[in-house]
Amino acid sequence: MRRITGAARSASASPLRHLLNSKFNQDVLWNVGSLAFLAGGGVLINLIIMRFRGEAALGVFNQVYAFYIVLSQLGVGGLQHSVLKHVSYHQDDRPLCADITTSALLLILAITLPLILASVALAEPVGRLLNSQQVALGLQLAAPGLLFFAFNKALINTLNGLRHMRAYAVFRSLRFVLIPLVIVAVVALGLEDAWLALSLTAAEVVLFFALAAYVFGRAVPLRWPHKANKRFAEHISFGARGLLSGILLELNTRVDVLMLGFFTTDATVGIFSFAAIMAEGFAQLPLAVRWNVDPIIGRYFAEGRHDQISALARRIRRVFYPIMVGVGLVAVGVYPLFYRLMTDGVELSASWQVFAIIMLGVTLGAGYRPFSGLLLQGGRPGSYTAFVVGLVSFNVVMNVLLIPNFGLYGAATATMMTLGAEALLLVVLARRMFAVRL
Repeated sequence: MRRITGAARSASASPLRHLLNSKFNQDVLWNVGSLAFLAGGGVLINLIIMRFRGEAALGVFNQVYAFYIVLSQLGVGGLQHSVLKHVSYHQDDRPLCADITTSALLLILAITLPLILASVALAEPVGRLLNSQQVALGLQLAAPGLLFFAFNKALINTLNGLRHMRAYAVFRSLRFVLIPLVIVAVVALGLEDAWLALSLTAAEVVLFFALAAYVFGRAVPLRWPHKANKRFAEHISFGARGLLSGILLELNTRVDVLMLGFFTTDATVGIFSFAAIMAEGFAQLPLAVRWNVDPIIGRYFAEGRHDQISALARRIRRVFYPIMVGVGLVAVGVYPLFYRLMTDGVELSASWQVFAIIMLGVTLGAGYRPFSGLLLQGGRPGSYTAFVVGLVSFNVVMNVLLIPNFGLYGAATATMMTLGAEALLLVVLARRMFAVRL
């Protein structure tokens, strides 16, 4: 009788507990650690530049990085999603997984080489548009990295599809070890600010050789793809449907920086980006929850148990909101001490206010962001793309309206409002499309 009662008690436990078998639990811990490493690495990059080169140099680097991230999504062409999907469907057929991987790499090569040439050619006009010759040179130095970044996205998703999750976490984090190291070298050599962007190319080149050695040495064989035309067709079809949302999501995180660069100076962008990157690190915390939530949502959709998604959302909000409110209050309170420690303290008031405004948006949306994969898990990728288009459009409009009158505070307010709009749109779409109350 005790055994039956124990089994019943176990069956009624949290859905999350049922899904977390030993391997899954360990994989989650590794990837949560990777997420923390990514956030910390992003902060470290900005701290090093701000400490040793100042606001203008940080503004140059982040404007180049904003273009680089958006262009990188064009270079990978949505093929990383295709690799993940097809490899995960054929995990036990390693030769086929090798074909999927190498065919994606060949397509990436064909897509990215013309993109690199175009990026180099357009660097000077972009620099003139932003009134910054340093940004123009930085774009030229970062352009070759687009090829290796795209290669690395495909290879990392091969590891994900094969469930080599520890390697996946390590390689995902390695980029944010390599970039700061190259930045330190640039600073030590006394090179001009634009050369900080070389870190983007150098890090991807090193990461590519490490990844390729692991993937083709331990995961799948290296060979020319069999039935290459079939593999190419599969990748192109799948990648094209996922390309736009990926580009727009990356663009959405850089809209404020790019528009500040257009309306203001490199120094102003530097002050803003220091605070924004710090806040962005805290905004990643809900993503760690999302990685655990997505498979649960998928199971509930498959079983038609939409009511359980609503129940899960209520439980997560009850626990996660108090945590994020506490984290937000502590972060805003400690920020001035951290800023003084890592910089010369100039522009503390402006940077602190920017950080506080963005953190308000991060905190308000934190209870809903773990469910940002709801539309994808519910089988509505077209609606998800429309959702992303709406967010980016709202972000752009708010920045255009607010930056000319309020400068960096306007950009911060636009970011805060966009985070709030994301939560509101999720609530509305979940209810209308799936009868799910988030």
